This record gives sequence, structure tokens and C-alpha cells, in this order.
Amino acid sequence: MKEKNGILQGDERLWDVALRGIGIVLPDEYVLRFTRLLKKAGEVGLKDIRLSDMTDIEYDARQDAEQRVKKLEEATDKTE
Repeated sequence: MKEKNGILQGDERLWDVALRGIGIVLPDEYVLRFTRLLKKAGEVGLKDIRLSDMTDIEYDARQDAEQRVKKLEEATDKTE
């Protein structure tokens, strides 16, 4: 998937900056996965996360990233 600047929001941006600060550079979709995993861990506890949870997180993050990129591209096209 094509990477676009500006699709991360709120805590996603904070985690992206924090990870970059220690030398871990992830594509935006992976930052979405990471933040969603943290949220899920807060809800059910890290030891209770299942493989199916991670599969759902991966799918949802991919779909969300694609939608955000499309929305950003549409907004960019309108301003040009």
C-alpha cells in the first residue's frame, strides 16, 4: 500500500513519534495495528489476547488505513 503522510490521529501520532524516537520506524498501518493492540490489551489484559483478536486488528487496521489514504487523496485532489 502507498504510504501517505497525515493519516495518523491523536495517540497514533504520539506512538509513532515515540517509536521513531527510539529508532523504530513503522508504516502507518503498523502503527494503527500497534495502537489497537494496546487498546485491546487494556480492555482484556495482555495475557487474554487471542490470535483471532490480532487477526481482527490487522484486518481492521488495513481497511482503516486504506480508507484514510483515500480520504486524504480526495481532499488533496479538491485543493489542487
